[in-house]
Amino acid sequence: MPRAWALDSKVALSDYHHDIWTGKDGAPGEVNAMAQTADGWLWIGSTNGLYRFDGVRFRRFEALPGEVALKRPVTALKALRNGDLLIGYVFGGLSLLSKGHITHYPSHFGKDLIGPVLNAVIDDDGVVWATTSTGLLQLRQGEWRNVGTELGLPPGRVSNIMLDQYLQLWLAAGDQLMMLERGGKRFRTVLSGYPTVNLSASPDGRLWLDTHGKLIPVPAPHPGPQLPRPAWLAQSEGQENGLFDRDGNYWTLGCPGVCRTDGIGQQTSGIQTPMANASSKLDQPWQVSSLTGNAVFEDRDGSIWIGTQAGVERFRNNRLSTVRMSGGERFFSFGRDAAGRVQVWTKPNNELWQLNADGTATQLDHGPATSFGVLSNSPDGALLKAGLKQIERHHGDQVEIIAYPPGMEDQGNMSATRIMDDGRALWLSLSRRGTFRWLDGKWTPQAELGLPNGIAFAAPGTLGAMWFGYNDGVVLHYDNGRITRYAPQAGNDVGAITFVHGGPQVIIGGNAGLAVLEGGGFRRLMVLDPDVLSRVSGMVMTADGDRWFNGSKGVVQVRAADWQAALADPQRVLKYVLYGVLDGYPGFATTTNRLPSAIVDASGQLWFAGVGGIARLDSTRAYPPPHPPQVKIETLVSQGQRYIDFARQLLLAPGTTSFRIEYTALSYTMPEGLQFRYQLEGVDTEWQDPGARRAVSYTNLGPGDYRFRVAAVNQFGQWNQEEAAIAVRILPTFMQTPLFYVLVALAAAGVLYLLYLLWLRQATVRFAARMAERERIARALHDSFLQSVHGLTLSFQSALGGLAADSPARAKIERVLRMADKVMEEGRDELQELRSGAMGDGDLTRGLLLVGEVLEESHRAVFSLRTQGTPRALQELAACEIYSIGREALMNAFRHADAASIQVELHYDAAQFSLQVIDDGKGIEPAILNKGSSGHWGLTGLFERASRIGGQLTLDNRDSGGVRVRLIVPAARAYAGQAHWKRWLN
Repeated sequence: MPRAWALDSKVALSDYHHDIWTGKDGAPGEVNAMAQTADGWLWIGSTNGLYRFDGVRFRRFEALPGEVALKRPVTALKALRNGDLLIGYVFGGLSLLSKGHITHYPSHFGKDLIGPVLNAVIDDDGVVWATTSTGLLQLRQGEWRNVGTELGLPPGRVSNIMLDQYLQLWLAAGDQLMMLERGGKRFRTVLSGYPTVNLSASPDGRLWLDTHGKLIPVPAPHPGPQLPRPAWLAQSEGQENGLFDRDGNYWTLGCPGVCRTDGIGQQTSGIQTPMANASSKLDQPWQVSSLTGNAVFEDRDGSIWIGTQAGVERFRNNRLSTVRMSGGERFFSFGRDAAGRVQVWTKPNNELWQLNADGTATQLDHGPATSFGVLSNSPDGALLKAGLKQIERHHGDQVEIIAYPPGMEDQGNMSATRIMDDGRALWLSLSRRGTFRWLDGKWTPQAELGLPNGIAFAAPGTLGAMWFGYNDGVVLHYDNGRITRYAPQAGNDVGAITFVHGGPQVIIGGNAGLAVLEGGGFRRLMVLDPDVLSRVSGMVMTADGDRWFNGSKGVVQVRAADWQAALADPQRVLKYVLYGVLDGYPGFATTTNRLPSAIVDASGQLWFAGVGGIARLDSTRAYPPPHPPQVKIETLVSQGQRYIDFARQLLLAPGTTSFRIEYTALSYTMPEGLQFRYQLEGVDTEWQDPGARRAVSYTNLGPGDYRFRVAAVNQFGQWNQEEAAIAVRILPTFMQTPLFYVLVALAAAGVLYLLYLLWLRQATVRFAARMAERERIARALHDSFLQSVHGLTLSFQSALGGLAADSPARAKIERVLRMADKVMEEGRDELQELRSGAMGDGDLTRGLLLVGEVLEESHRAVFSLRTQGTPRALQELAACEIYSIGREALMNAFRHADAASIQVELHYDAAQFSLQVIDDGKGIEPAILNKGSSGHWGLTGLFERASRIGGQLTLDNRDSGGVRVRLIVPAARAYAGQAHWKRWLN
């Protein structure tokens, strides 16, 4: 852990950052005791009870569920080495707070109520000791015993019990200071004759007895080397009258007010009188909340806390200190003398001051009030002073007088607002007159130099070069007569120019931020808070490469490594440390007079001009960082109920849809500067940045598990070492449980099943009606059409009997009769199964052969049919449709092709079945080939039949003449005995 320093003893109490909290801020009154436990909490005991403070909010201690917090006035607090806290009460009793759980020790001694507990401690053997108004009590087997007599104490009141670094027990009994060695049987007197008000240890480990008027060193009662005061002892408790800070300075109360006497802890011997020899004090009623303090305490980061009747006060270091001058100064211009000391010329009171390394100021000159006159330095270190009558150049003991441009006086005086030296020439700005360059004894106005009017800021660059910034964001580089213009670029515009640093790395500042020159333009730097680097008006760079900017929120420190990292990566956010009004900065950077507002002297002191005065920062003193913030989750509120115990997963009631979480972080140096981030896992996909806000509310939450995480960072970039997290489960209502969803699913399935049954019933009725209609049609066809065909067949057969057996006509009629029989057979099949012909391979071949032969007799074309591959059984539907396609194709060829030959080919392959009908006729017109012929050809029907069996039908004209009709059907859809899943894949 970092070693914090005590408050700077070179600074008067009035120059510390001093905070006062009273009842209007929620602070308790009549504060009697203070302590800081190892978990970082600052505890405050008052007549209103026990409080804890995070630097922002005071909260009365709340006991965990099932435990009770005693509402008694607190007289004593003792933080123990193991992190526990002992709490003593005015009306008797003692409690132990350990890991959030509170245990109450008996409040009676025998039948009597224990008197006020003045102090308490637990030794390394676990024995509880309490000093009271009636004597020394020891807790044994759950009961108090008065052990003063058996341990050699005089009767009566005892106080100031403490355990030192040697584990020796000390207390004050009457006018005696007594000590019990570890393992000893009796106390022995170390000092006598002094009424003890306070017993305090200095940083070197020595004990001092405070009588309120005197501070008496206690003789060391142990052999061996002196051990320093351990940190746990320093933070264990506040002191009633006074204490040593970690640098050995002694703070006292009631002197009156608050007093600090420096260096007492370094004194080797002798009685000290700190009140009579106070180094600094606050003893006026308007300086403190109460001139009578009750307790003084130093926390682990070195801040001093005072408990008073009115509330709580804190003193901490300011990183910056304000320079005291005569008052009335508004504008400042800086310069360094030959010794490297900073001089400042203040306006309008027209005073010249020297700023000393200790933060004081010495007045060097005073003149009549005026708003004009400036200081500056040339590259060779000479001090330039542009006064009301002349320009003076001070270089060592030599003073060079330079006359102003002639004819520019205003009521006999010159109105100089800026003086610069670029190494070759002087540059002078006069109010309402413009800017002039003095080179080789001659003044040249800016118009002749080609410079536009309205220069807002100017800075020297390389030898003979100057940089000028304007209110429209334009920057000009004047290099020995050559002017380069840099116009503001979208995304990198910094607004009106408030600052220019001329090199070797050129930096500009404006209303919208800070930018650096890279290549042919300026690139604006990325920062988390853009306001931090807005309206910068000054910059200094220390020997270690760190840059210190004076901006709209105070002084901004950018370490050299962070600066280089941001320049190397344009997407990198610039890291910085801000020292603002909470660090003693007087307001914000002054920009009104358009002059550099920051300067460093030869001793490393940095000086910054703000609207409220001049601030000093000692860059040579490396303040150690404070302890990193320790993040705490304080409460969760849901449905009107507060939860504070987060040791295990928090269960929230069914139906919970929202909750509020309050969190904090313990960092007492500057709690106002803490920044937080949080995430609710299950809701937030990434960290949320609420800034300094210490509470968050979530709504529209559903049942389930959530985990809330929070982290914090202080102004120095230190993150907490361990984030705080709590687990939350929102229990579901019955309607949000899986059982409810299952029941809903079953109910939905039941409704769907009922709907299915209803549909099935309706479909069955429709199907029965359809079947009845089909039976009617089939019956009508059977009784009319088929019977008529059958009658014609009988007539032909009767006529056939009259023909000779070898008659050609007889042979033709027999073939027609066979075809008629086939037609009747097909009609009966269609009537019975509506398209199912139950046709096998033999039927397909014979059927197509019969069709071809019949057509051949009545046409001049020659017909042939051939089969390739091993014939296989076809599926019923496929066989029927293939036959129909083949028959239709043959009939089209014989009737329309005017062909000499027509051929049918059947191919039985393992992967597919194919049918081809080929003729050598006249072919088909392209229009009919693409669209078919209405009322003829039946091409559309061919394609529809092919589609029904998953086949592909092609119809094209052959190159040698004629038409080819080709049908391809995948094996899975053509052949019988194929698996169903194969049919679907095809």
